[in-house]
Amino acid sequence: MTDGSASVGSLLKAAISRMGAAQASCLAALVVAVALTVSTNVLPLALRPLVVLVAIVIAQGALYRHAFGRSRGINGLRWGRDEWRLLGAHLMGLGLFLLIGSILLIVIGAITLGVARASAPQLDVGSAQAWRAALANAGPAGFVAGLAPLVALAILTWLALRLSFTAPATVAESGIRVLSAFPLTKGKVPILLLPGVFALPMAANLLYALAPPRGVVSTAGSAILAYVVMAPIWSVMMAHLYRQSAVSQDA
Repeated sequence: MTDGSASVGSLLKAAISRMGAAQASCLAALVVAVALTVSTNVLPLALRPLVVLVAIVIAQGALYRHAFGRSRGINGLRWGRDEWRLLGAHLMGLGLFLLIGSILLIVIGAITLGVARASAPQLDVGSAQAWRAALANAGPAGFVAGLAPLVALAILTWLALRLSFTAPATVAESGIRVLSAFPLTKGKVPILLLPGVFALPMAANLLYALAPPRGVVSTAGSAILAYVVMAPIWSVMMAHLYRQSAVSQDA
């Protein structure tokens, strides 16, 4: 058995053996996270992303306090220093993503415009059809322009995985950890893809908050999947990997 398969095996074993205890210990916090997410159906657009972010923080705070043996409040439900730190850490992380995403968007736009202009010097930038024709006739350069968004997505995914210890480190170390958690994920990007899959429903709920309301049933279904089912598995895996990384770094 390779080291990689052993790591995946221990991660899955930890998730299977501990997720039930995490759900039971943090049930009140997870239910409140679901309720807050459902409430976005009646809230104005400006408030919806913030409310979903608060729901994520409540769920993560409860789950990581449970994982690290900290005071758990009433079935995980409370708003204390850990939650304030998590909120600050997530806002800092989102700011970093917006900054890097904006830079990548400018780079992609510059590449696409340069390729289109080289293929069609008289390009009508206001015409979608003219853009498609210019890029279709650009040859290999058109392939490069089409590849640029995929490269940007890969960069943002890599960054998200490298910063994925932000939440567990913030709770475990009782301080906001964003860039300072970056070294802990060195060499662990492949294994972090596994818990990253379980974090996608939480991220999706945050994106849904920016879209038109989807209805109570649909929102409740996605919120239950995200917080009650996936989040406990994700937190167990992340706490397991964080402990290993913290120990190896201290050694």
